[in-house]
Amino acid sequence: MAGSLNDLERRLLNAMESITEDSLRIIEVEGLNFIKKNFRDQGFNDASIEKWQERKTTDDRGRDKTRYRTNRRGQIGELTKFGRKEMRRAILTGHNTGGDKLRNSFHARRRNLSIVFYTYKNYAKAHNEGDGVLPKRQFMGESTYLNKKIGDKIKRTLDRALR
Repeated sequence: MAGSLNDLERRLLNAMESITEDSLRIIEVEGLNFIKKNFRDQGFNDASIEKWQERKTTDDRGRDKTRYRTNRRGQIGELTKFGRKEMRRAILTGHNTGGDKLRNSFHARRRNLSIVFYTYKNYAKAHNEGDGVLPKRQFMGESTYLNKKIGDKIKRTLDRALR
C-alpha cells in the first residue's frame, strides 16, 4: 500500500511540473489549427459554423461583373477576365498571391503564461471585425468549439500522465 501511495505522489508531482508547459503547447497548436479550419470551412466555427458573406460580383448599378454583356470583347454570357479570376476562388484568398496569403500568415508567441496569436497582414483586423466597407468575416475569436477542443486535449494529456 505504501509503495502505491509513493508512486501516486510521484506521478502527481510529475504531472504538476509538466501541466503548465503542456497546456500552453496544446493551446498554441489548437488555436492555429482552429484558424486554419475556419479558412478551410470559409466560416467561423462556434457552436455551429457561421459562413462568411460571399464576395460582391455586381457593380454599382447591380449588373453582373463576371459575364460579358455585349460581343465587343467576348461572347455574351461568357466569363470576363474578372469572372475567371473569381470563379472557384475561396473567400479571403487573393489571386496570384502564391503562399503569401492571409491564411498562411498566422503565428503564435508565448509570453509568460499566455499565448498571443498574431499576423503580419495589416488588413486582417478589418476582415476579422468588419469595418464600414468590408463585411465581418471572423476567423479568430472566442469560440465554444475551440474551448471544447482544448479542454478535451488537456484532459487526455492529464489522463496519460496519471496512468
